[in-house]
Amino acid sequence: MKINKKTIFGFLVLVLIIPANLNAGITGVGKKHKKPTEQQKYRQADLFAQSIIEREKANFEEALKLMDQSLDIIPTDAAANYEKARLLLQMGRKDEALVYSETAIENDNTNKWYKVLHARIAKEIGDLDVYLKDYELLVAEYPNDINFIQELAFAYYYTKDFENAIKYFNRMEEILGMNESLTMQKADLYHSLGKDDKAFEEYDKLIKYNPNDSKYYAMYAEYATKIKDIDKAIWAYQKVLELNPDDQFAHISLADFYREKKQYDKSYEELKKGMANKDLDINTKINILVSYYKGELSEEQKKQALEISEIIKEVHPDEPIANTFNASMLYENKNYEDARKIFAEIVKSDGSNYATWEQLLFCSLYLEDYDRLIKDSEKALEYFTSYPLPWFFAGISYAQKKEYDKAIKKLEKGKDFVVNNNPLLEQFYSSMGDAYNQMGNKTACYNAFDKSLEINPKNTIVLNNYAYYLSLDKKNLDKAADMAGKAVELDPYNNNNLDTYAWVLFQQQKYEEALNWIKKAYQNGGDTSGVVNEHYGDILFKLGKKEEALTYWKKAKTMKDYSDMLDKKIKDQRYYE
Repeated sequence: MKINKKTIFGFLVLVLIIPANLNAGITGVGKKHKKPTEQQKYRQADLFAQSIIEREKANFEEALKLMDQSLDIIPTDAAANYEKARLLLQMGRKDEALVYSETAIENDNTNKWYKVLHARIAKEIGDLDVYLKDYELLVAEYPNDINFIQELAFAYYYTKDFENAIKYFNRMEEILGMNESLTMQKADLYHSLGKDDKAFEEYDKLIKYNPNDSKYYAMYAEYATKIKDIDKAIWAYQKVLELNPDDQFAHISLADFYREKKQYDKSYEELKKGMANKDLDINTKINILVSYYKGELSEEQKKQALEISEIIKEVHPDEPIANTFNASMLYENKNYEDARKIFAEIVKSDGSNYATWEQLLFCSLYLEDYDRLIKDSEKALEYFTSYPLPWFFAGISYAQKKEYDKAIKKLEKGKDFVVNNNPLLEQFYSSMGDAYNQMGNKTACYNAFDKSLEINPKNTIVLNNYAYYLSLDKKNLDKAADMAGKAVELDPYNNNNLDTYAWVLFQQQKYEEALNWIKKAYQNGGDTSGVVNEHYGDILFKLGKKEEALTYWKKAKTMKDYSDMLDKKIKDQRYYE
């Protein structure tokens, strides 16, 4: 720290004057010392001044050395003992500091600042009884010093004497007048004493002091909230709204309380009013809503969240997050068409948010709009080349369009971007297996299915498809039967699984067993499937039940998904591969 020469000079003059006055304050307590000479007085004052200067420059060790030399000359100098105590406190040597502050007081008990320092050190070393005693003496000596009264109130608080703490906070209030901070401190103390009725009286006094100020009712409400007195809190927030209808948080708080009382309709109405407040910022609103609508939402909650999102969008028309939130709520309510429109506008203006792209893609997936899904997936990949999901969506969309070559290229490339997401990688391999099968590449198909099952051996879709494709090829029928049987075990009421198992048994020429399982497929929704009815007829034919077989073949003809040979079977009344 740079020291101004004029300051030093003035300070030295002051210090040279101090010793004469200081010596007058020496009481002669303890060991008697020889009266210093005039030369010693000036030397002591010089060392004292140099010590203060070094302390201001943060040269604490040098400052302490000089102060010790000063005290060697006049050990009973109260000011020097006081300054040494301050210096030791700065250096963290609190126990020593306390001793020197006591010596300062012994040699001059008229200086209040010596006593203040002593109390401060006692407090810092945790001797709260000494801290309390010091301020009791200071307040007795200076009964109107507001700082001393406040410290005494805190000293009683720290020593758990809450009644006396309240007494001196009241004394402060007599001097300063009604004060919010004092009211809150006294209310908390009354709460600690189990006297919440007295705490409310303190807030009542504050309200009476200014009955038209809504913030005092808000303070009352906050205290009521703290002690979980919901009825009082509701009353207070209603008063807040009477005085200030535009209060940012009153409606939100009321919504919380009504929800706690399980009055959900009232809670929702208050929440909507809170969300309609233009002064409450949108980020706060979204954070509040997250606490209301989290986890698995009921259909009613989804509708509520959508209505609130529309309120927020109306109140904050220029906030992008309002559009995003509204689109997300449309999505949650399965209004994928309208949600997609908003998501599309968002990515058009700013394509850098991947989460928005993902929701856009899912909208088209659920709408089964594969042309649009291809288009948006390809666009998303321009921004997020290393993100696997757009590759996956593009791949399965091309497969739906029967463009299997393009599908395989997307899926093969996209799988390499999957990191720490086995369920997604499993889906990549599963979809690749189906696409390769359509391309007639059985080896690649089965390899892809094997990799999918390595990740998840219980994937019933892969188990079913793998088994069915093997049965059509009449290869590895034992393996096919094991997989089909496992799929049925895992999902016993799925008519596709039951049909596949029946068909594998049929290919193994186990016709009686096949009949048992095709009946189960038929009974579990397969009665409306052309495939199941045709297979039912095929099995019956092999069992010599030609008339029954013809009945099921004709029934299959009225449905979808029958084989190219069905007409010939019906015409010739016989089974064809």
